[in-house]
Amino acid sequence: MTAALSPAKKERIYRAAMIVLTIAIALASTVYSLSVGIYEVFPFIYFLPIILFIYFYPERGVLFTLALSSVYIALVYGYSGFDPQAVAVSTAWYVVFVTIGVVTSSFAGGLREEERKYHCIFENSQAAIFTFSLDTQQIIECNGKCAQMLRLDRTVLAGQPLSLIIADAADRDRLTGQLTREQKTGDTEMVFTARDGTLRQFLVSASATPDRIAICSAIDITARKMAEQVIGKAKEDLERRVNERTEQLMHSNEELLAEIQERKRFESAIRLANHKFATLSGVTRHDILNQISAMMMYLALVREAESDPVLAGYLAKMDNVLRMVQKQIRFTRDYQAIGESEPRWQEIGPVIREAAAGINLGSIALDVQPGGVEVYADAGLLRVFANLIENTLTHGEHAARIRFSYGIVDQDLVISCEDDGVGVDPKAKGKIFRREYARNTGYGLFLSTEILGITGISMTENGTFGQGARLEIRVPKGGFRFTGNGTRPQDLR
Repeated sequence: MTAALSPAKKERIYRAAMIVLTIAIALASTVYSLSVGIYEVFPFIYFLPIILFIYFYPERGVLFTLALSSVYIALVYGYSGFDPQAVAVSTAWYVVFVTIGVVTSSFAGGLREEERKYHCIFENSQAAIFTFSLDTQQIIECNGKCAQMLRLDRTVLAGQPLSLIIADAADRDRLTGQLTREQKTGDTEMVFTARDGTLRQFLVSASATPDRIAICSAIDITARKMAEQVIGKAKEDLERRVNERTEQLMHSNEELLAEIQERKRFESAIRLANHKFATLSGVTRHDILNQISAMMMYLALVREAESDPVLAGYLAKMDNVLRMVQKQIRFTRDYQAIGESEPRWQEIGPVIREAAAGINLGSIALDVQPGGVEVYADAGLLRVFANLIENTLTHGEHAARIRFSYGIVDQDLVISCEDDGVGVDPKAKGKIFRREYARNTGYGLFLSTEILGITGISMTENGTFGQGARLEIRVPKGGFRFTGNGTRPQDLR
């Protein structure tokens, strides 16, 4: 059983047969014409095999033309007996044949190269490309990408109606109508049908040739459209959740505002009660101090009139008790003032100098390190530095100098107050800031730690007994800042 010939092989046989037939006709007509003495008509017959061969095989067209032309001129020379006129005419035709072969081969080669280039683009494009007739609306050709996207065999698509892949008649009419009117279309979204019946969305651009062939390029945007739908749904869901959350926040905000208003009313009532309490305490404290002053005056008169030494001793103890009560009542006045006003930023240098200005230093020298440093502290900071200076005056004994300096330790600001007095007994270092210890030595250091503690500032004593006291105020990070005036404090560690 003979195997069937492939289409490509059939085409090659068909081409060869046409060329051989036209060559045979040309040669036969030449021999016949020359044998009967005709020299003008038969050369035109050679155009047919030359053009056919160059059309099918442009890369070998020149060689074929030379060969066929040589056969022609050899026949003329042989049959004419080298007749001068026949030789001249045949030579001229030889030149014409060769020229036509060279020009036509060059032109055909360019066309074939362009055809290969566009065929390569057609086959390797990542977009689906297909052509169809505007008159019959039948698919003519498609590339592999188009067949792959639609899950169809490209050989099956050829000759099929356009409705096979574009089922919607409105889409087909819109596409063909625009191509008929304008010869091209912009990017148009269309729905294609795949072999399995699934619908896919494509972005189609097309143009029409003069012979009413539509060339279409399509990009599959199904995944993008699905993503847009998912994103749109997610956006709607997000907007819904945002709106719900906004409503919740607005409701919470209304509740918070109501709570704030209630708290403000409560704080206002507390402030009014505190003010009344402070006023009552101030009046009561003032009256008690007046009564104590009167008792101390009467006690002094009794001591002057009484000469009994035993009774005089009792009177002296009574005087000491009254003075202690007087000091404690004055302490309650200072302690009540702590925290009455909001803390604020205060520059250390000016505050220290202002505190020292109200104290008689006598022969003691005051040294304040320059530098622009502010601390966030209670308004009583001025009283703290005054207490430190008074502490040296009271307990420093032979102190001749008080020095204030500051530096950075582990990202904290440390303000040091040093003197060259007797210092603090190691046994008392942990007690001097306690209230019970202050009853005998004064409430200055205890009151100072209370003022500093409002904004998280602490104070310790790190001096050397016998060489002088060193009180250190430690301000945590965030509780101080630099103003740019003077020298920035150095890092001490």
